[in-house]
Amino acid sequence: MKQIVVVFLILVSYSIQAQGFGRNTGRRGNSIPQAPTGQSAPERPDASLISIERSDMYAELLGIDVFTKEVLKSYLKDYYATAINISYDQEMPLKDKQEKIELEKKKLEKSLGDIFNEEQVERIMREEETGAEGKKYKKEKRKKKRKKNKDSDN
Repeated sequence: MKQIVVVFLILVSYSIQAQGFGRNTGRRGNSIPQAPTGQSAPERPDASLISIERSDMYAELLGIDVFTKEVLKSYLKDYYATAINISYDQEMPLKDKQEKIELEKKKLEKSLGDIFNEEQVERIMREEETGAEGKKYKKEKRKKKRKKNKDSDN
């Protein structure tokens, strides 16, 4: 009789394990193996897209004409392309990266001085440092878009 009970318990335990109840599966309970999540290189931002967005923002903030906006976009594109290349250079030490990016900022400031007055250049460079007005600009843009969508739904 004891042998029958032991065999029965063994069969029940195999049945429970086959159904997945006997495994320690953690929180997810998923028995499908996950693909390894190795660190892949982060995708580089596109300097063209960033320069378009930023030049649109500066055009609205500073009230500049279309020609000046296009010149600004060109300067910003060159600056962002160089800054992105510097920041994604794996061989360069951090201190050298910071120094080179500061040099690029000075070049940008000098080139902006050719088409803008001092106040506008200062405002642009302050925005490039802090990004505060960009956040406000994006927030306003989202509000306008939501309002437009809400109006079109009605």
